[in-house]
Amino acid sequence: MSHIQYLDELIREYLLYRGFSGTLKVFDSELKVDKDKGFRVDVILDQLMQCIYSYDLISLRELWNHLDQRMFSKLDQHFCPAVRKLENAVLKMYLVNAVINGKQDKLTEFFSKMTTELLTQAEWKEWFMLPYIKNPEENPAFTVHFTRQWQDTMLASLHNFLSIIFQCMPQPTLASFGEDAATIKCLQEENEVLRTRLALLLENGQSNITQQQSHPHPSARTRPFSVVDIPTPEVPAPSELMDDFYVIAQESPAVTESQVKTLKSLIRNIGSNIGGGLPTSPILGHKNVQQTSTPGQ
Repeated sequence: MSHIQYLDELIREYLLYRGFSGTLKVFDSELKVDKDKGFRVDVILDQLMQCIYSYDLISLRELWNHLDQRMFSKLDQHFCPAVRKLENAVLKMYLVNAVINGKQDKLTEFFSKMTTELLTQAEWKEWFMLPYIKNPEENPAFTVHFTRQWQDTMLASLHNFLSIIFQCMPQPTLASFGEDAATIKCLQEENEVLRTRLALLLENGQSNITQQQSHPHPSARTRPFSVVDIPTPEVPAPSELMDDFYVIAQESPAVTESQVKTLKSLIRNIGSNIGGGLPTSPILGHKNVQQTSTPGQ
Protein backbone atom coordinates (compact mmCIF):
# COMPACT_ATOMS: atom_id res chain seq x y z
CA MET A 1 0.00 0.00 0.00
CA SER A 2 2.96 2.33 -0.49
CA HIS A 3 1.16 4.00 -3.39
CA ILE A 4 -1.30 5.54 -0.92
CA GLN A 5 1.35 8.06 0.12
CA TYR A 6 1.89 8.93 -3.53
CA LEU A 7 -1.84 9.51 -3.93
CA ASP A 8 -1.85 11.76 -0.89
CA GLU A 9 0.83 13.89 -2.54
CA LEU A 10 -1.17 14.03 -5.76
CA ILE A 11 -4.23 15.21 -3.85
CA ARG A 12 -2.23 17.88 -2.06
CA GLU A 13 -0.79 19.06 -5.38
CA TYR A 14 -4.26 19.18 -6.93
CA LEU A 15 -5.70 21.15 -4.01
CA LEU A 16 -2.86 23.65 -4.30
CA TYR A 17 -3.42 23.91 -8.05
CA ARG A 18 -7.12 24.61 -7.53
CA GLY A 19 -6.47 27.05 -4.70
CA PHE A 20 -8.40 25.06 -2.09
CA SER A 21 -6.22 26.22 0.79
CA GLY A 22 -8.87 25.58 3.44
CA THR A 23 -9.46 22.05 2.21
CA LEU A 24 -5.71 21.48 2.14
CA LYS A 25 -5.35 22.50 5.79
CA VAL A 26 -8.11 20.12 6.84
CA PHE A 27 -6.57 17.36 4.73
CA ASP A 28 -3.15 17.81 6.34
CA SER A 29 -4.60 17.91 9.84
CA GLU A 30 -6.52 14.68 9.29
CA LEU A 31 -3.44 12.99 7.87
CA LYS A 32 -1.60 13.70 11.12
CA VAL A 33 -4.20 11.82 13.19
CA ASP A 34 -4.83 9.11 10.61
CA LYS A 35 -5.31 5.87 12.52
CA ASP A 36 -4.89 3.81 9.36
CA LYS A 37 -1.35 5.20 9.06
CA GLY A 38 -1.61 5.23 5.30
CA PHE A 39 -2.27 1.46 5.41
CA ARG A 40 1.40 0.88 6.22
CA VAL A 41 1.64 -2.30 8.26
CA ASP A 42 4.99 -1.48 9.84
CA VAL A 43 3.70 1.87 11.12
CA ILE A 44 0.56 0.26 12.57
CA LEU A 45 2.65 -2.37 14.37
CA ASP A 46 4.93 0.33 15.74
CA GLN A 47 1.88 2.17 17.04
CA LEU A 48 0.57 -0.97 18.75
CA MET A 49 3.94 -1.71 20.35
CA GLN A 50 4.24 1.88 21.50
CA CYS A 51 0.90 1.55 23.32
CA ILE A 52 2.11 -1.69 24.93
CA TYR A 53 5.46 -0.33 26.06
CA SER A 54 3.88 2.86 27.41
CA TYR A 55 1.13 0.89 29.21
CA ASP A 56 -1.52 2.91 27.40
CA LEU A 57 -4.38 0.44 27.51
CA ILE A 58 -6.98 2.97 26.36
CA SER A 59 -5.05 3.93 23.21
CA LEU A 60 -4.33 0.27 22.53
CA ARG A 61 -8.02 -0.58 22.70
CA GLU A 62 -9.01 2.41 20.58
CA LEU A 63 -6.53 1.52 17.85
CA TRP A 64 -7.61 -2.11 17.76
CA ASN A 65 -11.31 -1.20 17.77
CA HIS A 66 -10.66 1.15 14.86
CA LEU A 67 -9.00 -1.63 12.88
CA ASP A 68 -11.86 -3.94 13.80
CA GLN A 69 -14.55 -1.54 12.61
CA ARG A 70 -12.58 -0.34 9.61
CA MET A 71 -11.42 -3.70 8.24
CA PHE A 72 -11.86 -6.79 10.43
CA SER A 73 -15.65 -6.54 10.65
CA LYS A 74 -15.90 -6.60 6.84
CA LEU A 75 -14.12 -9.94 6.51
CA ASP A 76 -15.81 -13.30 6.04
CA GLN A 77 -16.98 -15.19 9.09
CA HIS A 78 -14.20 -17.78 8.90
CA PHE A 79 -11.66 -15.00 9.64
CA CYS A 80 -13.26 -14.16 13.00
CA PRO A 81 -11.35 -16.80 15.03
CA ALA A 82 -8.03 -15.54 13.64
CA VAL A 83 -8.90 -11.93 14.46
CA ARG A 84 -9.95 -12.87 18.00
CA LYS A 85 -6.79 -14.90 18.54
CA LEU A 86 -4.55 -12.03 17.40
CA GLU A 87 -6.42 -9.59 19.62
CA ASN A 88 -5.93 -11.83 22.67
CA ALA A 89 -2.25 -12.22 21.79
CA VAL A 90 -1.80 -8.43 21.75
CA LEU A 91 -3.49 -8.12 25.15
CA LYS A 92 -1.37 -10.92 26.58
CA MET A 93 1.76 -9.18 25.34
CA TYR A 94 0.59 -6.09 27.22
CA LEU A 95 0.35 -8.14 30.43
CA VAL A 96 3.70 -9.85 29.88
CA ASN A 97 5.39 -6.49 29.39
CA ALA A 98 3.80 -5.19 32.61
CA VAL A 99 4.97 -8.26 34.58
CA ILE A 100 8.53 -8.05 33.23
CA ASN A 101 8.79 -4.39 34.22
CA GLY A 102 7.11 -4.90 37.62
CA LYS A 103 4.04 -2.77 36.85
CA GLN A 104 1.64 -4.36 39.32
CA ASP A 105 -0.72 -1.41 39.15
CA LYS A 106 -1.06 -1.84 35.38
CA LEU A 107 -2.01 -5.48 35.90
CA THR A 108 -4.71 -4.48 38.36
CA GLU A 109 -5.95 -1.75 36.04
CA PHE A 110 -6.08 -4.16 33.11
CA PHE A 111 -8.24 -6.76 34.84
CA SER A 112 -10.49 -4.16 36.41
CA LYS A 113 -11.32 -2.78 32.96
CA MET A 114 -11.27 -5.99 30.92
CA THR A 115 -12.76 -8.59 33.28
CA THR A 116 -16.31 -8.19 31.98
CA GLU A 117 -15.16 -8.69 28.39
CA LEU A 118 -12.71 -11.55 29.02
CA LEU A 119 -14.60 -13.50 31.66
CA THR A 120 -16.63 -15.47 29.10
CA GLN A 121 -13.55 -16.61 27.16
CA ALA A 122 -12.10 -19.95 28.23
CA GLU A 123 -8.51 -19.15 27.27
CA TRP A 124 -8.41 -16.28 29.81
CA LYS A 125 -9.46 -18.45 32.74
CA GLU A 126 -5.91 -18.99 34.03
CA TRP A 127 -4.79 -15.42 33.32
CA PHE A 128 -6.93 -13.96 36.09
CA MET A 129 -4.50 -15.38 38.67
CA LEU A 130 -1.51 -13.68 37.01
CA PRO A 131 -1.39 -10.71 39.45
CA TYR A 132 -1.35 -13.06 42.45
CA ILE A 133 1.43 -15.51 41.63
CA LYS A 134 5.17 -15.06 41.94
CA ASN A 135 7.51 -15.70 39.04
CA PRO A 136 4.76 -16.28 36.44
CA GLU A 137 7.42 -16.88 33.79
CA GLU A 138 8.12 -20.21 35.52
CA ASN A 139 4.48 -21.25 35.57
CA PRO A 140 3.66 -23.78 32.79
CA ALA A 141 0.54 -21.79 31.87
CA PHE A 142 2.55 -18.62 31.08
CA THR A 143 6.10 -19.79 30.31
CA VAL A 144 5.74 -19.79 26.54
CA HIS A 145 4.40 -16.21 26.52
CA PHE A 146 7.55 -14.90 28.18
CA THR A 147 9.83 -16.29 25.45
CA ARG A 148 11.24 -14.13 22.71
CA GLN A 149 10.18 -16.69 20.13
CA TRP A 150 6.49 -16.35 21.01
CA GLN A 151 6.62 -12.57 20.82
CA ASP A 152 8.39 -12.58 17.45
CA THR A 153 5.96 -15.17 16.08
CA MET A 154 2.98 -13.13 17.23
CA LEU A 155 4.29 -9.94 15.60
CA ALA A 156 5.09 -11.78 12.35
CA SER A 157 1.62 -13.32 12.25
CA LEU A 158 -0.02 -9.95 12.86
CA HIS A 159 2.15 -8.33 10.21
CA ASN A 160 1.24 -10.95 7.60
CA PHE A 161 -2.44 -10.81 8.49
CA LEU A 162 -2.64 -7.04 8.10
CA SER A 163 -0.65 -7.15 4.86
CA ILE A 164 -3.06 -9.64 3.31
CA ILE A 165 -6.09 -7.64 4.41
CA PHE A 166 -4.73 -4.40 2.97
CA GLN A 167 -3.94 -6.07 -0.33
CA CYS A 168 -7.44 -7.54 -0.61
CA MET A 169 -9.23 -4.31 0.20
CA PRO A 170 -11.15 -2.75 -2.74
CA GLN A 171 -9.13 0.11 -4.16
CA PRO A 172 -10.55 3.48 -5.28
CA THR A 173 -10.40 4.43 -8.94
CA LEU A 174 -7.68 6.96 -8.28
CA ALA A 175 -5.47 4.24 -6.79
CA SER A 176 -5.48 2.29 -10.07
CA PHE A 177 -4.24 5.29 -12.06
CA GLY A 178 -0.58 4.39 -11.65
CA GLU A 179 -1.20 0.73 -12.45
CA ASP A 180 -3.13 1.62 -15.60
CA ALA A 181 -0.38 4.00 -16.70
CA ALA A 182 2.25 1.29 -16.18
CA THR A 183 0.16 -1.20 -18.18
CA ILE A 184 -0.24 1.24 -21.07
CA LYS A 185 3.49 1.95 -21.07
CA CYS A 186 4.27 -1.77 -21.12
CA LEU A 187 1.91 -2.31 -24.05
CA GLN A 188 3.47 0.56 -25.97
CA GLU A 189 6.94 -0.90 -25.48
CA GLU A 190 5.73 -4.31 -26.60
CA ASN A 191 4.14 -2.81 -29.72
CA GLU A 192 7.38 -1.02 -30.54
CA VAL A 193 9.32 -4.27 -30.29
CA LEU A 194 6.81 -6.00 -32.57
CA ARG A 195 7.05 -3.19 -35.12
CA THR A 196 10.83 -3.51 -35.16
CA ARG A 197 10.65 -7.26 -35.68
CA LEU A 198 8.10 -6.82 -38.47
CA ALA A 199 10.31 -4.27 -40.22
CA LEU A 200 13.27 -6.66 -40.05
CA LEU A 201 11.20 -9.51 -41.46
CA LEU A 202 9.97 -7.36 -44.34
CA GLU A 203 13.50 -6.18 -45.06
CA ASN A 204 14.85 -9.73 -45.08
CA GLY A 205 12.02 -10.88 -47.32
CA GLN A 206 12.66 -8.06 -49.81
CA SER A 207 16.36 -8.89 -49.92
CA ASN A 208 15.58 -12.55 -50.60
CA ILE A 209 13.29 -11.57 -53.49
CA THR A 210 16.00 -9.34 -54.94
CA GLN A 211 18.54 -12.16 -54.77
CA GLN A 212 16.17 -14.57 -56.49
CA GLN A 213 15.52 -12.09 -59.28
CA SER A 214 19.24 -11.44 -59.83
CA HIS A 215 20.18 -15.16 -59.65
CA PRO A 216 17.11 -17.13 -60.66
CA HIS A 217 17.08 -20.88 -60.16
CA PRO A 218 16.57 -22.99 -63.34
CA SER A 219 13.41 -24.49 -61.91
CA ALA A 220 12.10 -21.15 -60.70
CA ARG A 221 9.05 -19.56 -62.31
CA THR A 222 9.60 -16.98 -65.02
CA ARG A 223 6.20 -15.40 -64.50
CA PRO A 224 4.13 -14.54 -61.46
CA PHE A 225 1.67 -17.04 -60.07
CA SER A 226 -1.82 -16.64 -61.52
CA VAL A 227 -5.16 -18.39 -61.59
CA VAL A 228 -4.12 -20.35 -64.67
CA ASP A 229 -1.58 -22.24 -62.60
CA ILE A 230 -4.29 -23.74 -60.42
CA PRO A 231 -4.83 -27.37 -61.56
CA THR A 232 -8.34 -28.24 -62.69
CA PRO A 233 -9.74 -31.25 -60.86
CA GLU A 234 -10.93 -34.17 -62.98
CA VAL A 235 -14.67 -34.69 -62.90
CA PRO A 236 -15.72 -38.37 -63.24
CA ALA A 237 -17.99 -39.21 -66.21
CA PRO A 238 -21.66 -39.65 -65.29
CA SER A 239 -23.01 -43.19 -65.24
CA GLU A 240 -25.44 -44.27 -68.01
CA LEU A 241 -29.05 -43.44 -67.23
CA MET A 242 -31.54 -46.27 -67.37
CA ASP A 243 -35.30 -46.29 -67.09
CA ASP A 244 -36.42 -48.31 -64.09
CA PHE A 245 -39.63 -49.30 -65.83
CA TYR A 246 -37.60 -50.58 -68.75
CA VAL A 247 -35.77 -52.91 -66.40
CA ILE A 248 -39.05 -54.15 -64.97
CA ALA A 249 -40.34 -54.82 -68.47
CA GLN A 250 -37.21 -56.77 -69.29
CA GLU A 251 -37.60 -58.91 -66.20
CA SER A 252 -41.34 -59.71 -66.76
CA PRO A 253 -42.16 -63.04 -68.56
CA ALA A 254 -43.37 -63.04 -72.19
CA VAL A 255 -47.15 -63.10 -72.82
CA THR A 256 -48.45 -65.78 -75.25
CA GLU A 257 -50.92 -65.07 -78.07
CA SER A 258 -53.61 -67.36 -76.61
CA GLN A 259 -53.53 -65.45 -73.34
CA VAL A 260 -54.08 -62.23 -75.27
CA LYS A 261 -57.14 -63.63 -77.11
CA THR A 262 -58.66 -64.95 -73.87
CA LEU A 263 -58.19 -61.56 -72.23
CA LYS A 264 -59.88 -59.75 -75.15
CA SER A 265 -62.91 -62.06 -75.13
CA LEU A 266 -63.25 -61.64 -71.38
CA ILE A 267 -63.31 -57.87 -71.78
CA ARG A 268 -66.03 -58.14 -74.51
CA ASN A 269 -68.22 -60.34 -72.34
CA ILE A 270 -67.89 -57.96 -69.40
CA GLY A 271 -68.90 -55.05 -71.67
CA SER A 272 -71.96 -56.91 -73.02
CA ASN A 273 -73.12 -57.91 -69.56
CA ILE A 274 -73.18 -54.35 -68.36
CA GLY A 275 -76.41 -53.79 -70.32
CA GLY A 276 -78.16 -56.85 -68.78
CA GLY A 277 -78.34 -60.63 -69.00
CA LEU A 278 -76.51 -63.38 -67.29
CA PRO A 279 -72.81 -63.70 -67.65
CA THR A 280 -71.68 -66.52 -69.88
CA SER A 281 -68.39 -68.26 -70.08
CA PRO A 282 -66.46 -67.61 -73.27
CA ILE A 283 -65.55 -71.30 -73.49
CA LEU A 284 -69.16 -72.55 -73.06
CA GLY A 285 -70.41 -69.96 -75.48
CA HIS A 286 -67.96 -71.14 -78.09
CA LYS A 287 -69.23 -74.74 -77.74
CA ASN A 288 -72.88 -73.68 -78.14
CA VAL A 289 -72.09 -71.87 -81.33
CA GLN A 290 -70.50 -74.96 -82.78
CA GLN A 291 -73.54 -77.19 -81.89
CA THR A 292 -76.03 -74.76 -83.45
CA SER A 293 -74.18 -74.45 -86.68
CA THR A 294 -73.90 -78.25 -87.23
CA PRO A 295 -77.54 -79.03 -88.48
CA GLY A 296 -77.47 -76.27 -91.05
CA GLN A 297 -74.44 -77.66 -92.69
